Amino acid sequence: MPIAAANPVGRVDAGQDASLRGGNRRRVALVTDIPTPYMLEVLKALGSLVDLTVTFCAQTGIRGMPWAPGEALPFEHQVIDGLTLRSDAPDRPDYYLSPRVLGALAKSRTEAVVSFGFSIPTAYAAMYCRLRRAPLIIYSDGTSEYESSLGRHQLMARAVLLRAASACVALSKPAAARFVELGVRPERVFLAPHSSTLDPLWRVAADREYKRDEWVTVLTAGRLVRHKGVDKLLAATAEARRRNAKIRLVVVGTGPEEERLRRLAAELDLDVEFAGFVDHAEMPARYADADVFAFPTLDDPFGIVLLEAAAAGLPLVASQHAGASWDLIADPRDGLIVDPSDTPAFAGALVDLSQDPLRRRTLGERAHAATVGRSPLDSAQGYVSAIETTIRDRGPARR
Repeated sequence: MPIAAANPVGRVDAGQDASLRGGNRRRVALVTDIPTPYMLEVLKALGSLVDLTVTFCAQTGIRGMPWAPGEALPFEHQVIDGLTLRSDAPDRPDYYLSPRVLGALAKSRTEAVVSFGFSIPTAYAAMYCRLRRAPLIIYSDGTSEYESSLGRHQLMARAVLLRAASACVALSKPAAARFVELGVRPERVFLAPHSSTLDPLWRVAADREYKRDEWVTVLTAGRLVRHKGVDKLLAATAEARRRNAKIRLVVVGTGPEEERLRRLAAELDLDVEFAGFVDHAEMPARYADADVFAFPTLDDPFGIVLLEAAAAGLPLVASQHAGASWDLIADPRDGLIVDPSDTPAFAGALVDLSQDPLRRRTLGERAHAATVGRSPLDSAQGYVSAIETTIRDRGPARR
């Protein structure tokens, strides 16, 4: 793909990195929706390279979980918690309407603004950048499949905001391809791969023994909403059990679908551990106890839990509808990509891994290898490359 050739990992060179760590640090403002644990890790790394001010639109949202607050953040930040339009449907995003973003940006005296997606806050950021003649950088993990059903107004918003942008940051290779599809010049797309708190997960992978037990634990994690496809995993597990696969299923997460899923598990005569919410800091232990990770989503631009499971050395059975699947699984030797709605094929993948410990080891080791080079600092350097390029040359991102 042309982006990968132009910006392999979005790195800055050694001399530039040294200058950023010294006194010549760029003043950068970043606007995002909510403080998720994985995004905070990237922001902390970015804050070590630039003089960073972050504006969070809200403390939590429809996709937020009751994560425990960590240590004080090592960069300037504020939470607006202004006017927000929230949908009753758990699968719909929040819309952050508050113009307080403009005031927050005005206080930052920034040289460049980085903003999330094609959102209303990004529209405010575009207004500010036009007034101050500062470059705007839009970051997104949206993929062609995820955005395939966009309406006319959503497509128009992308066209308008991309005309205002000087560069774009893609959080995965499929997201980079989507920017180019929307008309962004490949040399203006920078790869900042999705990352998370990977160090403890890499330690889990280093200690993993790939047990040869008769029973295999399959783990899935995420919000229990309909589009996460956990009901598809239950159906596939039941089919795999009918084929004599000895599978224990563990479901981590909470949400409005939980009671329906519990009833379905009982109807299918499955012994499922519904573990409830597990804080981010406790997840490495859950990955360590599992033998296989399944991600049955029906609609996800990425899927950070798939990255975390891969970092922990778990073999992956991943949905074809997740951006992370195509980002981490380059070929069948790296993991299994399935259609969650195809129950026989999904069950076949589970049977295959449950009965072949050598293959579990091979796929787990390759999944882990795919996460090397995706540390929070690697991601932060992708943002820095975009920032430096736009400050030097403020040309438009689109062709």
